[in-house]
Amino acid sequence: MEIVSERSAVHLKAEAFFEELWKKGDPWKLETSEFERAKYATEIAALHGRRYRRVLEIGCGAGWFTRSLASIADQIVAIDISPTAIGRARASGLDSVDFRVANIMEYNIRAEAPWDLVVMNETICYLGWLYSFFDVAWFAAEIFAVTRNGGRLLMANTCGGVDDYLLLPWIIRTYHDLFVNVGYRLASEEIFRGRKDGAEIEVLISVFGRSEKANPPVGL
Repeated sequence: MEIVSERSAVHLKAEAFFEELWKKGDPWKLETSEFERAKYATEIAALHGRRYRRVLEIGCGAGWFTRSLASIADQIVAIDISPTAIGRARASGLDSVDFRVANIMEYNIRAEAPWDLVVMNETICYLGWLYSFFDVAWFAAEIFAVTRNGGRLLMANTCGGVDDYLLLPWIIRTYHDLFVNVGYRLASEEIFRGRKDGAEIEVLISVFGRSEKANPPVGL
């Protein structure tokens, strides 16, 4: 009898969960929501007009935010665990983007490092749901290690207004603090507020920077 490792089981759970959602269409109304468009514009503005040579986008979905990133990036590698989502993203015709099917927790992000900008939109909450706290903490340290000195991490996640235990503000801020603890400095932060599907939603948008002389966390 084939024995599935615990980590493989988590991967299969994640893949099945997101594939089921994306096969239903646009589960979060990313394409049609005015709220999402305004949020994306706020995130791009938070990067203060800077241009990035190499960008890694984690959890890109069907590539709606990737379209905004393409205006400020020379090259983007955008990954998502859902083949259906990536199939739709590839159909967008963004020549500067390499869309890949991958689980970021199993993906070798060091192979093509360093990255000038790493982006995570509504992603850290799901990693925290699926994986242990140690795994998420190690992931944060890995992201820091592959960010170019002087590079940035853009992280946005809903943290209020939604009745979902994955999005409790104190949980999202705990993940946020992991990235500071591994060596990033907080460059800017704001709460984006808006209304979607009848709910007043708050999104924590954080831009972290890696200093020019930063070293990887001990042990990496």
